[in-house]
Amino acid sequence: MNRARYLCLCVGLCLPSLAHAHLVSARFGDFYSGLLHPLTSVIHIVPWMALALGNGVQALPQARCVLWLFPLVVGLGVVCGLFLPPGQSLEFGVIATFGVALVAVAGIALPAGVWVLLVSSVGVVHGLAHAEPALEGRALMLYAAGVTLAAHWIILSVTATTYWLCRRWAWFVIGVRALGSWVLAMGVLFGGYRLLV
Repeated sequence: MNRARYLCLCVGLCLPSLAHAHLVSARFGDFYSGLLHPLTSVIHIVPWMALALGNGVQALPQARCVLWLFPLVVGLGVVCGLFLPPGQSLEFGVIATFGVALVAVAGIALPAGVWVLLVSSVGVVHGLAHAEPALEGRALMLYAAGVTLAAHWIILSVTATTYWLCRRWAWFVIGVRALGSWVLAMGVLFGGYRLLV
């Protein structure tokens, strides 16, 4: 019995192309492509989490407004990005959105109008950066829905956690400030790297 196991192990090691743990070569589809892109890209997920951290220290009405506003603006940005000239680079605009971490670093509630404007501008920039000119019709709608769902999931989960922890333990605001400063530092480093390359 042990010899059969060792033989199977040896055959498996000699023929790794036959072993498939995941369907890495299969295409997930337009919805999942839109859903996974921002969740697997540091340049998108980190500013979104910084925005959610900043949203967690805002007043409750503003925080609730952002929960539906940010995903909506991101989804609209994806669709509107089709009208940009081809090759339009929004990378530096996306890098600039790391600056939203300043709100988390400050740990203070902003006036409602200022906060809504900041959230909308971050959402539009990231939505435009996610635009896929090759998609159209049903494929585009599925892709935009995936990106919008990812935005909603991140903003909702991180905002709710931050808001609850900051109200439960006042010292947690210090943790939010520390995370915000790390996000800001990442943005400065990444932006400097992209300028040099």
